[in-house]
Order: sequence, then structure tokens, then C-alpha cells
Amino acid sequence: MDERKRKILKAVTRDYISTAEPVGSRTIARRYGLGVSPATIRNDMADLEEDGYLEQPHTSAGRIPSEKGYRFYVDVLMKPQELTAREIQKIFAALQAQQVMQDIVQESVRLLALLSQYTAMVVAPNLSRGAIRCLQLIPLDELHVLLVLVVDPGFAQSRIVETSRPLTAQETARINHFFQRRLSGAVLADIGSSLLGEIREEIDDEALMSEALNLLVKGLKDIKKEQVFIDGAIHLLSQPEFKDIEKAKGLLNMLDDERTVWSVLNKALGRSGMQVTIGSENLHEGFQDCSLVTATYELNGEVVGSIGVVGPTRMDYEKVVAIVEGMAYTLSSLLSDSRRH
Repeated sequence: MDERKRKILKAVTRDYISTAEPVGSRTIARRYGLGVSPATIRNDMADLEEDGYLEQPHTSAGRIPSEKGYRFYVDVLMKPQELTAREIQKIFAALQAQQVMQDIVQESVRLLALLSQYTAMVVAPNLSRGAIRCLQLIPLDELHVLLVLVVDPGFAQSRIVETSRPLTAQETARINHFFQRRLSGAVLADIGSSLLGEIREEIDDEALMSEALNLLVKGLKDIKKEQVFIDGAIHLLSQPEFKDIEKAKGLLNMLDDERTVWSVLNKALGRSGMQVTIGSENLHEGFQDCSLVTATYELNGEVVGSIGVVGPTRMDYEKVVAIVEGMAYTLSSLLSDSRRH
């Protein structure tokens, strides 16, 4: 593609992203000062359409980028942006104000939606790979306890578990002391039958320990190893592409399915760094009218989670890529700092 056609494709893409209206040759000639006539631009636009980079939605209308055009724009033409040091500092301060790591992740998805004005998604670190910081039973009534689990670098979940018999305060305290002594620092995924067998052999009060292990197994069975946070779905409804109620409903239903969102973002975990997926490149049919910008974030150099923004293919890629990269960088910094302190 020669330089003038690149400039025309870039101009059409930027104009269409900004206005959501097909772009004509006269508009390009007037706004972008390419030094050639509208007729020459029109001929180049026809060539770009023939090569698959532009589309003409109506015979008399201007042109819009195709998926191939967006791909070329993102990979070649787009000037990479970065958030300023001041913008990064603002994000850092907003996240650092949260006291619990889980709140930091939830705040990051809220900020991501607010800054991008699209829908934001975050997959929290997989709990099963984390070391147990705290595992405790809190009595609720005669036959129910609350099992509270905190995993490094500070993600908490709790579950109500039914006991097989009433536990005294002394028995609950003994179980909690045992959990602290034997399981603190253990990786959650390692708590399997072999470890439970080892533990069982250490205990002299077999009845109490059977109850403790029973509560542990029941409580951990329902713990969600992956957590997905979504914010800003309402922003999609302000986009012209989703004025069609059926199309909007289909996408909102997909976003409401945590497993689907997790599987979409989980693909990013296999490839560290930034990924931009456009239209039909998305394997999930419900996302094929959309683009996804995703990035991974790390804990001490190891990829532990991913964040993403979903919007129409007519997305402001330069802005969104900068925001997602900045958020991933900030999350990585905060998570690693929390592990050190």
C-alpha cells in the first residue's frame, strides 16, 4: 500500500471512529489536506475497497473501514499512545486507596469502564495458585459456620458451611488454630486427598478432626477459583451499533454469563501483553460485532490475570490501548508491592 493510500485509510478510520458516519472523498480532502483532489482520493478509496480495506454500506454513501482495514490500522497505521505520568499516578492513587486486593481489582474494572466509556472486564488471579494467608471458621448458629479464605496477595472468599453437629467455642478455636498451623502458606491447589491424609494422622482427637476436615472439604468445594468482574455494560447502549435492541440484548446476555467472559479473557492469559481482537477474529459468536482489547497483569513477573475492554469495531483503539496498558501496568505494580510488604 503506497503512502497516500495509507493516509487515506487512516483518515477514513479516524473520521468514522469519531462520527459513526460513512466518510466521503470530499470530507477527506477538506479535513486532512492531502494535497490532491477529491476525485483522486475517490479513486484511491475505490482501490482500497477493492483490496478489502474499505466498505461502502450504501451505493451513494461514503466508505467505512472493513475488519481488514481496522486490522491494518491497529497493526501499522495507529500511533501508539501512552498515558501520561500524571494519568498513571491518578489511577495508581485511586487503586492504592483500596485496603483489600480484591477491592483493588474491582476498582480497576470500574475505572477502566469510566476512562474508556466502553464495557470493562477483569479476571482476578486464580485462587488455586495462591498461598493461603488465612483460613478460619466463624460460628453463625448451632449448625452453621462461615468459612473465610484469604489467599495471597489478598483475595478473600467466604462460604456458609453446615456442621454435622454443634461445635463449642473451644472446638472452633482448636480447629482454627490447627488450620493456621498446618495450612497457612500452603498453596490452595495442593490441598488434596494426600495432604488431608497426612493431616488426619497428626491429630489425636479423631472425631473433632473428622469434623474439621469435613468442613474444609465442603467449604473449599464451592470456592470459585476464578473471579470475573464486569462494569460499564450500559456504555454499549450509547453506541449507534447497538441501537438494535436484539443485537444489544444478545451481547448483554453474553456479558452476563461469567463463564463466557472468563473463557474470552482466559485466552489472553496464554499470551502475555496486549492483544487487540477485531470482529470475526473473536471465536465467541456473540462478540463478533465487537472488538476486544485485552492485556495481562503480573505478580512478580508471573502472569496471574487479565483485563479487557469490549466495544464496537468502531472503537477508539488508540485511546483504549493506552488505558488498558496503563491499567495492566498499575495492577502489576500494586500486586507485586503487596506481596513484598
